[in-house]
Amino acid sequence: MNLTDMIRNKRFAPGPGVTGPPPDRGAKLFFFVLHTHFWELVPLNLLFLAFCVPIATIPAALCAMNRVLLNLVLKGNAFLWSDFFAEFKGSLIKSLPFGIVAAFLVLDAAWSFSLGFSENGVSIPAMALALFLFGLAAVFSGYVFVFIPALPLKNRHIAKNAFIFMLTEWKTNAIVVAITVCMAIILLTIAAYSIMIALAPLVFIYFSFGQLVICTAVSHPMKKRILGPPEQ
Repeated sequence: MNLTDMIRNKRFAPGPGVTGPPPDRGAKLFFFVLHTHFWELVPLNLLFLAFCVPIATIPAALCAMNRVLLNLVLKGNAFLWSDFFAEFKGSLIKSLPFGIVAAFLVLDAAWSFSLGFSENGVSIPAMALALFLFGLAAVFSGYVFVFIPALPLKNRHIAKNAFIFMLTEWKTNAIVVAITVCMAIILLTIAAYSIMIALAPLVFIYFSFGQLVICTAVSHPMKKRILGPPEQ
């Protein structure tokens, strides 16, 4: 039996079924969604990459991917293509200002990082500023690009809620920064060994996996503070 047959048999093998309610938050919910919907993450990652061309569509593609992931996390089901494309069209213009802000923060972080190295050694203030801007970009993006597909609000209210969460949800902030840093380190480590090997996770699951962590982390405080209990 070759590798393709093994993957196919594993993909379509009957499972034990679900005998109880899914977890409602945290790591248990993440691993439940990852195990149950793993094979949706691969085409979702490919869709995201395809719709990131041209670069200006990256914010809308990110919102579209988060829409699918939020449906998996909050509802347990998603229609991959229709959910993705509907959100992409709806967020194409709406998400662009947030994408510009996020890009500005990332570029400033990269510029500060470059200033941190000079002939006189490492500049601690410049490096600290670079890390702060990078973390700010990660947390800001983590909230706004989840709120856009989840909440029928105008951009000023999306931004307001994002800033409130950034100031109050320290645990979620830490998770968003940690997964962003960890994913970057893992990819750079693999790329340093072999660029071709690094392309495999980047193409097939890198972005959808990272965003699943973020959507799972943001979904609980969002349900608690904005969406309310399901019965409401």
